[in-house]
Amino acid sequence: GSTVPPPPPPHSCSLTTTEAMDPLTIYGQRPQPEETPEFLSAKFAELEDELSKIPAEKKVGWISATEKCPALVAESHRLMFLRCEVFNAKEAVARICNYWDKRIELFGKVLAFKPLHVGGTEGALHENSENTKEDADRVRFTWKGLYLGFMRPTMTHDTGGRAIVFADPSAFKGYNHTSDERYGVARSTWYVLHNILEGNDTVQKLGVVVIAYPHHAKISYVDRKLMKMNMESITGCIPVRMGSFHICHPPWFFGNIIFPLIKVIMPDRMKKRIRVHSGSQEKVLDSLEKFGLERSVLPSDIGGDVILDTDGWLQECKKKGL
Repeated sequence: GSTVPPPPPPHSCSLTTTEAMDPLTIYGQRPQPEETPEFLSAKFAELEDELSKIPAEKKVGWISATEKCPALVAESHRLMFLRCEVFNAKEAVARICNYWDKRIELFGKVLAFKPLHVGGTEGALHENSENTKEDADRVRFTWKGLYLGFMRPTMTHDTGGRAIVFADPSAFKGYNHTSDERYGVARSTWYVLHNILEGNDTVQKLGVVVIAYPHHAKISYVDRKLMKMNMESITGCIPVRMGSFHICHPPWFFGNIIFPLIKVIMPDRMKKRIRVHSGSQEKVLDSLEKFGLERSVLPSDIGGDVILDTDGWLQECKKKGL
C-alpha cells in the first residue's frame, strides 16, 4: 500500500483550509484527559489535599464560601476549576482561592454567596427589595454593564467546540469611567462567563474564544483599570480556558496604545494566543474561517449570520432563572 504523507504541523503558515488545522489543538492548549469515575475521585481527593495545605489566611474567601453557600461550592463547582487547569490540582486550588477572594471583592459579602444569576429570587443580580443600598447599587451598575453589551455570548461554537464570546469596545460610548461603572462592567463580565460555563461540560473542558471588534472604539473609551480587572478575572480567577483572542479590524491607535497595554496585563501564555485580523470584511472572514470560525457562527457586526440581541438574551435569562 502507498504511504500516507504526514499531516502538516498545526501552525504552518501554508494552511488554507479548516481541515488542515486541527480545531482541538489549534491554539496549543493541553488536551483533556478521559474523565473516568476513578480518575475523578482521585482528582477530587488531590484537590482537597492541596486545599488543606493552603494556610487559612490565604483562603479566607474559600472558607467563607464553604460556610455560607455550601451548595455553590459542591463537586460541580470544583470540577470547573479542575477542568480549567486540566486537572493540575495545585493550579486549580490557586485559582479557586483567587476566585472567591475576587468574587467577594466584586459582589460584596452578601451577593457573592448567591448564585450569579439575573433571574430567580435567589439570584445575586435579581433586583431584590431586601438589598441594602450598597447591594442595590451593585445590582443596578451590573445591569448597566450588561446593557452596555461590551461582552456577549453568541450562543455558537467554533468547529473545535469552544464557545464564542463577542467583545465590542465601542459599547463604552455610554460609559463614564467612574468606579461604580467600572465595577459594574467587571461584574457583568463575570456574569457572561458564568452564564456560558455553568452546566456546560463542553465549554468547561474546551473553553472559549473571544472575538474582539474594536473598529468603532475611540481612545477616550479606554479604561486601563477596567482592562486590568477583566484580565485578572479571566486569566486567574474565573474557571474559563481561553483559547484565543481574535482581534478584528483594529483601529489606528490599537498598535501603539492598546497592544502595549495588553502586553503588560496579559500573562505570557495568553499573549501567544492573540490573533489580529485586518483588511476588508471578506479578508477578515476568510482569515477567521481558517480557525474554525465560519460565518454562520459569527455576529452580523463583523459580517456573520448571528444577530446579537442583548436585551432579548437578558430577558430570556431572567425568565429561565439563569
